[in-house]
Amino acid sequence: MISRALRFVAAALFLALAGSAAAQTSVDEAERGIVRVVVILESPDGRMLYGSGSGFLVAPNLVVTNAHVVAPARQRPEYGVAIIPPDGDGLLSARIIRYSPLTELALLEFSGGPDILPLTISTVEPHAGDGVVALGYPDVDYQGASGADLLRPTPASRTSGQIASLRDRAPTGDTIPTINHQAVISSGSSGGPLLDECGRVIGVNAWHVSGADTRETRGVSTRAGQLLQFLDEAGVSPTLSDERCLTFTERAEAERTATINALQTQNEELANKLETADRLTRIAVVILIGGTLALFVAVCVLGAVVLSRRRGQANGNGHAQVTTPHHDPEPFEAPRRRVGVVAIVGGAAVAAILIVAAGIALLRAQAESQPAQAEIPEAFSGSISCALDREASVGSQGVSDMSFTASGNLCVNERTLYAPIEEGRFRRAIVLGEVRAMDILTIDPGTGEFRRERYPLGDEDFAAATQAVEESGAGRGCSGDGAAPAVSRRNETLARFAQGEPSQRLVWHCEARN
Repeated sequence: MISRALRFVAAALFLALAGSAAAQTSVDEAERGIVRVVVILESPDGRMLYGSGSGFLVAPNLVVTNAHVVAPARQRPEYGVAIIPPDGDGLLSARIIRYSPLTELALLEFSGGPDILPLTISTVEPHAGDGVVALGYPDVDYQGASGADLLRPTPASRTSGQIASLRDRAPTGDTIPTINHQAVISSGSSGGPLLDECGRVIGVNAWHVSGADTRETRGVSTRAGQLLQFLDEAGVSPTLSDERCLTFTERAEAERTATINALQTQNEELANKLETADRLTRIAVVILIGGTLALFVAVCVLGAVVLSRRRGQANGNGHAQVTTPHHDPEPFEAPRRRVGVVAIVGGAAVAAILIVAAGIALLRAQAESQPAQAEIPEAFSGSISCALDREASVGSQGVSDMSFTASGNLCVNERTLYAPIEEGRFRRAIVLGEVRAMDILTIDPGTGEFRRERYPLGDEDFAAATQAVEESGAGRGCSGDGAAPAVSRRNETLARFAQGEPSQRLVWHCEARN
């Protein structure tokens, strides 16, 4: 009953963790911090859109973009700068607070508008082959759009690829550390972030280039190190991350490991609570029995005292009957009182016997409910030699005799623990990745029989069995209070994959060597 409850809780926790992990990616969160940067011309005919690019928040109300995006506003007073968040009411005026054409970076400040979460900048050195994502507002997405369309809040565009190479110079020939990547960008993407697959900034997109004799294109971004130096000089402290971005497989494995660890911790806590509750129950039963016996003794003593007093009163009354003729004696009064006292003592004795019997039965039931720690016979400990029984085996070609060591509660070769099953036997289920099969290993220390039965697994069953092994928490090693229960859970979970007749059955007869 308890094991079923633990498995149910474990499954629920695993599904909850899996669901929360898949709810939203870090790139999705970063997308909410991307803005369009526009240059507005103030003319007698009204406000006109002169040009646009991309940018992203590095701190509250502070946006990074490319220097060339806002260059016109630096050169002529009739040009102004504004940003358009991905949602909200639209245009927000901004001002340039730092401008560096040598590094192709500019810093803008704005006020008002919706709350926008700044992006996190990675301090990890990128490598060729790493996956990347480019966010921004490329002009290829807005062919045929009017100026009014470009001033409306719109989510950023997303493209992905890999890092092709790392360079120390920009396409302009300037000494700027750059990243050449395969994520597609175009005019309008300038100033947008280049992200790793975890949604952290590793560069600022600034150029897109094509091969001289080919049509192959590359996006080029300023590296995060250059950006951090620029922000440090501006007195801005962005959010940083020094953790390496894991691949999808690594993240899945990390989440799976965290889930297994959480389940193991929860199972251990539940086991400790059950053990504590059992111990407290035993103490309560002992106290109950002791208290009942003490009460019984007290009732007996009280009955004896009452009975002795009644006898004394009866003797006194007998003497009074001679000297006082007007008093009529009650000859049956003393026997009745004795009967009452005996009834009280007898009732207390019966109640005590019943309570003590119930307490002993409860203690026995608890003892029987505890899993027995099966010990292997001493004759089956130490170095064990096993001879293959070819007549009882199926598919034994190429298989020979073997030997191993056994100790404790059947720990084989000091690293593989077997769990006790019925009739004094021990079992271990093993999933074999190289042959995509499952082995059921059964040892009977009483008879010395060692049996291995192999069941082939299809792709779906193999994946499910592998996951079940990882979730069981039963790994290599024989130590730890929860080792045997973990192996038992593993065996129970994998038993459903042992369908039909095994493809191979090997039987050995084993005995300890002196």
